[in-house]
Amino acid sequence: MFYSQRLSISAWFREWGWACLASAIPMGMLWMAHAPRETPEAAYVFLLPFLIWIHFRPSFRKVLIGMLVSGWIYHIAMVGWMRHVSFGGMCTATFLLSCYQSVWFLFARAWYSRFLRGGFSSRLLIIVGLSALWVSIEWLRTLFTLGFPWCPLAATQWERPILLQSAFFTGSWGVSFFLVFFNLCIGSYLHHLFVRRRQAVGFFNRSICPELYLGILLLFLMIYPFFIERGSDIPRETKTLKVGICQPYLLNKWIEGRATEHKDTLRKQTEFLSLAAPDIILWPEASTPYPLNLDRIWVEDLAKKTGIPILAGSVIREEGASYNAMVYIDPQEGMRPEWYAKQVLVPFGEYIPKPFGVIPGLEKLVGPVGNFSPGNQVYLFDLPISGGNSSGLVRAGILICYEDIFPSLSRSAVEQGAELLIVSTNDAWFAEEGCAEQHASHSILRAVENKVPVVRCANAGWSGWIDKRGMIRDVLLDDKDRVYFEGAAVIEVIIPQQNASSLGSMGDQFAYICSMLSIILVIYFKVSPENRAQA
Repeated sequence: MFYSQRLSISAWFREWGWACLASAIPMGMLWMAHAPRETPEAAYVFLLPFLIWIHFRPSFRKVLIGMLVSGWIYHIAMVGWMRHVSFGGMCTATFLLSCYQSVWFLFARAWYSRFLRGGFSSRLLIIVGLSALWVSIEWLRTLFTLGFPWCPLAATQWERPILLQSAFFTGSWGVSFFLVFFNLCIGSYLHHLFVRRRQAVGFFNRSICPELYLGILLLFLMIYPFFIERGSDIPRETKTLKVGICQPYLLNKWIEGRATEHKDTLRKQTEFLSLAAPDIILWPEASTPYPLNLDRIWVEDLAKKTGIPILAGSVIREEGASYNAMVYIDPQEGMRPEWYAKQVLVPFGEYIPKPFGVIPGLEKLVGPVGNFSPGNQVYLFDLPISGGNSSGLVRAGILICYEDIFPSLSRSAVEQGAELLIVSTNDAWFAEEGCAEQHASHSILRAVENKVPVVRCANAGWSGWIDKRGMIRDVLLDDKDRVYFEGAAVIEVIIPQQNASSLGSMGDQFAYICSMLSIILVIYFKVSPENRAQA
């Protein structure tokens, strides 16, 4: 019996061993490349094990099962913190994300190795096409009711702004395109070393792999804007906004009887920050577990006492509807009637999508505040600058919670005149498991895409600010260098007075182009796959 078991295990490994390794290693490398890990360089080569494997022509079934399983495990490892809110939601979301990703690997199996046997034009076509397909899939994740574009490939470079500057022209889509393109070029070079040159005729064909040099050239083009902008950083007139950030680390806000405790925490931090005379004090998303417009006297008194305006994240209830909002409390005028309401709500967290509203008991996932209503427009706050060498106003656009993972929202704010983006969020729902760092990586992309600074105020962390080049300039850390803690600090945000708005950027147009290229490639391949492979 023991011998037969050994034979069955050995047979299984011969059948599925390489499939497990070739699908698990890329996902493991991709996991290492993303925050909070610090190995972004893994994103340059993470596809190579899979690209080598498909040269041996694995079956459709092996690739599908291997990538579905490994992709599901990868996404659970990435967003496992979602279980603190909804275990079922985490399992469903991660499986759907795995399905999205598996589509790319199935197309790569069908096209890549077959086209590599052709000439340079054939190889370049498939490298560009598969890179465009990856971007298309990432872009599709931003659409529809259940869109969740969390941690795109570009976000792996959040601590490497040298590669991110091209995002101003192409959006973060261009960075994702390059990383896949570079992986495929290296894969083609390996194929050249071990396969093509043995069959090639002539010195040039044996010695040269044009796509390798093309990948290196594109790498230089990607990093070139960083050095150009750095070299042209001639001191210009700037504004300096002193921002007081409250990071209260409020947990279990919805438990009855905790309101007084939370008020005391916010009051103490605000009074502490006022000693440094900031221009504005920020409170994170949902600072109060109740509608602030129904209990605003204490906040208005606090702003009047300190003499400093407060920009607070809170619930607003008006005309029977609840909004996740950002409100401005003026020391003289009190709470202003104009406020920003979150436009993109978290499905099943802040509202129930209409197709699912008929399911009994599902509304319980939303929480004690009930369904939120979405806002429908951008609203910019004029923040006063009163101290130092600067004066006047700074126009700030607001992104609440995961709105900063959608590029179009920040772009709309900047196109309407925002000089600064403020991200107000509450990631304390998800414990201390990397959610804060992953979330911050998106803010870095938004800063580079729009060429404006980004200030983050979070309930538990990551709080700080990022300059227009995506460089982290300040982060709230405790004495153990952790971002998860209760604290407050004043930061000085430098805002270029001549803002290069996102009007010069392609925005989502690059993603549209990639989607069209993907469709054309599918049609091209379907016309005559055997003939095209020999092109």
